[in-house]
Amino acid sequence: MLDYLRAECYKLLHRSYLWITLLVVGGLELVLVLLWAWLNGDTVNVTASVGFTTVLYLLSMGYYATVITSDIVFSDQYKSNTLKNEVAYGIPRVRIYLGKLFAGCLLSVAACALLLGWYGLLCVLMLPGDGAAPEALKTLGFALLCAFPVWLGSQALYFSCFFLIRGNTAASILGVCILALLGQMLTFLSLLVGLPAPALADLLMAVRNLLLTTPLENLTDAIGDWSRVAWAWSVGAGWCVGATALGLWGFSRKEIS
Repeated sequence: MLDYLRAECYKLLHRSYLWITLLVVGGLELVLVLLWAWLNGDTVNVTASVGFTTVLYLLSMGYYATVITSDIVFSDQYKSNTLKNEVAYGIPRVRIYLGKLFAGCLLSVAACALLLGWYGLLCVLMLPGDGAAPEALKTLGFALLCAFPVWLGSQALYFSCFFLIRGNTAASILGVCILALLGQMLTFLSLLVGLPAPALADLLMAVRNLLLTTPLENLTDAIGDWSRVAWAWSVGAGWCVGATALGLWGFSRKEIS
């Protein structure tokens, strides 16, 4: 497994898609912080601590950033027949699946750390300090502790879609729709049946609480609430196990041509 994981990491590090994405996102971060620094004055005062806590309102982007890292690792392998070659060579399908999943998770964690570190450095260098930076970093750390497991859950979901569906575009769309629309659909259905069937409405909302996106909702009002962390880790772990089991089951029975 370690040799396969090293090979996957070597391949993804030599894909220009990865470095172009990092440069674009890092450039956008630079533009944002430069804009804040330029606007700072009598009416606008964006400090480094404000820059840090702004990340809390962007955590939902992590759900959709993982589709990019998943795509970088999987790299449309059904279309290029590389997945077929790996199976034909005799590599166990479990090793193929888990190796790519672990490589995607490692890539996501490394890219997140790199981009957050770059953003934090920009805030420290270009924005004025106000003495609140340590507290802002504690708040951000708590938020990331909640976000990390559900981001990994979304990574597992995307890989399940990639392995089960031929075509990265269709797999990406399905994963994004599950994350973006399922919660809204359950909320809408619970409102529809709320009066005639309140028990069913409660059941729908209970199911909604198990979705990956729910633990990060209104997170700014739950900073310091460790039950939110436990909830996020439970949901994220459940989706990681469930999506991976489904993907492995489907991939083990899939005919690759």
